[in-house]
Amino acid sequence: MRAAIDVGSNSVRLGLSDGEKYSTITKLADGLNASGALSRDGAERSLRAISEYVKKATDTGCRACDIKIFATEAVRRARDGALFCDKVKTATGISVTVLSPEDEARYALLGAKKPSGAVSVCDLGGGSMELISSFDGVTPEYVKSLPLGVVVLKNTFDGDYRKAIDAAPALVAEYGETKNYPLVMIGGSACSIAAAEKNLRCYDKTAVNGAYISAARLDELMPMLLSPKLSVFRPVCAKRADTLPYGAIIIQALLNHIGARGFYVSDSDNLDAALNMK
Repeated sequence: MRAAIDVGSNSVRLGLSDGEKYSTITKLADGLNASGALSRDGAERSLRAISEYVKKATDTGCRACDIKIFATEAVRRARDGALFCDKVKTATGISVTVLSPEDEARYALLGAKKPSGAVSVCDLGGGSMELISSFDGVTPEYVKSLPLGVVVLKNTFDGDYRKAIDAAPALVAEYGETKNYPLVMIGGSACSIAAAEKNLRCYDKTAVNGAYISAARLDELMPMLLSPKLSVFRPVCAKRADTLPYGAIIIQALLNHIGARGFYVSDSDNLDAALNMK
């Protein structure tokens, strides 16, 4: 048995080699833009979640050497990111690998469930968004990471969705000219949108993985996704109700920027890549 733990800007996730996945919202990057440091409460929640997931992994038969812990944008950018990693090592005995933007993008491309052939994979997280284009689905030909994570936008626009919608086209325009390959979205926002579109009562990764949402259908869903009653309309989105609107805004702007008619959703992601890497 092998395990991978993803320490993200908005959540900590555990993946096991038997296919099981677990997620805890921790909001590690809350306030990072303003303070330059990790959220104190978010760091405590993240450390607690990591410790619990290490125990869960060892209870299933993993040895310490079978458990990989990796961190992304929040830890990468925060001035106290190294200190946080030290605390994780002290608490669990396992070192944290802080991925570079290029490595994070490579994990996304390798882990995503995607159509064969040319493809673009977009990993929309809490602290950053990576866009990777590949002519063969394996070899990156374009990689760029931008600080467009849903927590970043939430902290920036503080509930003013109109301002976020107006700003989004210029934000995604920083990707420049990109290939108009079939687009695959990974991350909690895309998966939650797919769950909402299917009106799932509880999250079902088999129903979400590989789902396709047209740009027109996303436009139809936007009033619900931006509604303060989102968690009432779609309880499956309750855990992400404060950040999901920003994810929908960014995805909508990205579709317009690259001229995509829609996007595939992949529940398979960097956790799957990490589990399969030696």
